[in-house]
Amino acid sequence: MIKGTLAELDLGELLKALEAAKRSAVITVKARAGTGRVYLNIGRMVYARTEPGPHLGEYLVRLGYLNVKEVQNLVQLQRSENPGTPLGQLALSRKLIDEHDLREALFYQVIEAIATMLSWSEGTFLAEGYGDNASQIPLPHTLETRSAVLEAARRLDEWQRGLVEPDEVLVLGGDPTRHSLPREAWQLLELADGAHRARSLAVEAGLAEEHAFHLLYELKSRGLLRPATVAPEDPLVLVWADSALVRRLLFVLLERERFRTLIAPNHELARRMIERKKPAAVLIEGEDVPARVRQLRQLDAAKYAPIWVISEQPPRGLWVRSSRVKHLPKPFEEADVLEALAPLRRSI
Repeated sequence: MIKGTLAELDLGELLKALEAAKRSAVITVKARAGTGRVYLNIGRMVYARTEPGPHLGEYLVRLGYLNVKEVQNLVQLQRSENPGTPLGQLALSRKLIDEHDLREALFYQVIEAIATMLSWSEGTFLAEGYGDNASQIPLPHTLETRSAVLEAARRLDEWQRGLVEPDEVLVLGGDPTRHSLPREAWQLLELADGAHRARSLAVEAGLAEEHAFHLLYELKSRGLLRPATVAPEDPLVLVWADSALVRRLLFVLLERERFRTLIAPNHELARRMIERKKPAAVLIEGEDVPARVRQLRQLDAAKYAPIWVISEQPPRGLWVRSSRVKHLPKPFEEADVLEALAPLRRSI
């Protein structure tokens, strides 16, 4: 077991040392900005994730390999019948994706998570062995740890050189054919139509937000993109969910369809967001739904806002009618969520 602070030991150097020693370990990082975990198998990087931060299932949706309901079904199956089986491996075994799909999604998700953790200058880490269940042979679909750390550090350096604002709306401003651009930059240029915000462009292109924001910054600096004259009035939706997966899937689904999203994992954050931002609608998932709804209706900013409850069974009781609550079945379908929120678009 190795533990310490991020000020004492650089996380990237720790990961490279564990790779050189061919150790299998779980590294847990705790910082003010969030928490993270990195899994190594014989020194190779198996998985990494931060909270808040993207889930592997989210990237499989972003890249178009699975839809939101398929990911929810896989997670449900994982919990009930296949505990311990990685989500990607489960999707592979059911032939929902192929090995190329999994490698691509893992790369994007892991690099974003490592870059995020490398940006944390204050916090603690704890490296522990896997225990008796650790695999003694290299697992498939893993990344070379040193290469992953170097790529994450390179991206972090780019992010620190300049980013556009998440809600900035850009439109083509110059001739891109006269420039040498990476593939991801061309993707963003094709999508920048003067209607999508930067965050929506990132989701639509399947890119990490900061990576997309930096590419947009570079394109804007070269004069290839410019601010749109009129910014769209996209509806603002608050997602108050216990499940990190539900929060991230709804974030991707709504941002891709040009809804602005606020993400709240708890009551205090949800209350502050409602009072300050006044969302047009609220989506709730988790425990104690009646109490949550009553708390929301007591706030002036949410007294009349539409509320949808996402649950396996429709909510029952007199409070449902008196609080004007609607229901979305869980696991939810993309079409059901968009149909429920369609009136918000028409009311603008």
